[in-house]
Amino acid sequence: MLKRLFIVAATAMLAFGVAIAGAQSSDSGQAAPPAGGRMRGPMGPDQQLEHMSKALNLTDDQKSQIKPILQDRQKQMESLRSDTSLSPEDRRSKARSLMQDSNAKIIAVLNDEQKTKFKEMQSRMREHRGPPGGAPNAPSGPPPQ
Repeated sequence: MLKRLFIVAATAMLAFGVAIAGAQSSDSGQAAPPAGGRMRGPMGPDQQLEHMSKALNLTDDQKSQIKPILQDRQKQMESLRSDTSLSPEDRRSKARSLMQDSNAKIIAVLNDEQKTKFKEMQSRMREHRGPPGGAPNAPSGPPPQ
């Protein structure tokens, strides 16, 4: 269970790390959807909550508990992104930690069925984004010979 939680958290962090890198050129940190309707760049807390609410069928009580977690995570990520004293590796490490912490808080609010769906969402994100930096331990494909 702990291993799965770590995988989910790491995947989410990687997804947001990519989003943070793309958002550095954006003033607001949020991109408007293009004509095709797909989001480019990171979603804000409200968009994340809306997406999670639809995907996980969140109750109003769960939404009210999760929204401040997402807002706090965004503020911390923005602060981290603007901290030029950190090396890229330190920034990624801190972002990973932020994602793990916030995902653990979110998971604590979910029921068992929602936790399963949340983990599946994280797996799909990981598959969609691919391994970070072309990591050699990517789950797809045979090992190099």
